[in-house]
Amino acid sequence: MSAQEVRALVARARTTGTRTDTGPQLAPPAAGSHFVVLVKPEVMTPDLAADAAAGAVRVLGGADVGVLRAAVVPAGDFARRGYLLLHYPRLHRLAADGPEALTSGARRELRSLMTTAGTGDVLGAYEAMTREAGLTPRDLDQRCRSAGVHKLGSGSYASVTGLNGAPVTVLNGFLPALAEGYTRAGDLVGLLECHSPREIDVLRSEVLGALHPAHAAPHSLRGALGALARSRGTALSEGRNAVHLSAGHLEGMFQAWRYFAAADGRGVGSTAFGKDLAERGVPQAATAALAADHNLTEDSGETFSPHGATEGLHREDALDRVRAWATGKGLGTT
Repeated sequence: MSAQEVRALVARARTTGTRTDTGPQLAPPAAGSHFVVLVKPEVMTPDLAADAAAGAVRVLGGADVGVLRAAVVPAGDFARRGYLLLHYPRLHRLAADGPEALTSGARRELRSLMTTAGTGDVLGAYEAMTREAGLTPRDLDQRCRSAGVHKLGSGSYASVTGLNGAPVTVLNGFLPALAEGYTRAGDLVGLLECHSPREIDVLRSEVLGALHPAHAAPHSLRGALGALARSRGTALSEGRNAVHLSAGHLEGMFQAWRYFAAADGRGVGSTAFGKDLAERGVPQAATAALAADHNLTEDSGETFSPHGATEGLHREDALDRVRAWATGKGLGTT
């Protein structure tokens, strides 16, 4: 897919105010990495969207990544349809449910942080929003980032900050501001279904770029889109980092399915990774059950995130790991 084709897609989405799509592929790639790049609303504004989407396609093409299909969706529609919630299921669950959603390892990290900080109150981000009159999502985000964001585990972050003058540990305190970023009229979301012979962990380290666009390499996705935004007077930040690339083969499968194959009425088994799981004897229902990234429980009682446990794994290792979960004993969901 060319940069010019994706420019035309953006133009149609702006004209119609609805999702535009280049249409289904005949078959998913048989091997390699099959994943999604999401270009976020902060660089898909009315004056930046065409250049941002085209720039992403150019960077990917130069990194041995083919764009198989593209879609452009109004940002508000993306959020209203639940795509944002489903794109970051663990981020949202922790922000809404608080510490009950943490895995065993993340709970240990939280206890260590609280012991060091001397705090006892832990709130999910949305509960925190109710504890101080006039607190805005941006205020909470800024407080948490100023205090420091500590990674507890996959999709699980904590900040020791203050509410009404009292210290409190807030989980995923940036999430309300992130969600608010999908509410501005005229902004779009770009979705690129991608394939590469390169492993996803390599693409994330060499092509995605550092979390803060200002610190990302110029040839990376975040570096290129961050420079584009700055040239138009928009400064991005660590929280507004322009672009997401699937964190692993399992997450990539669900994103390719949800944004593209499902819209055509096809199941998760129509994706490359899903097809290989089926060939290894994993029922499609067992595969689909992992989409929401609910905790799995080992025989020992330890809980873990299936999406997090497959981040950084090479494709064959990820396939073996998911097959073991589906066929092993002593695993459940919580």
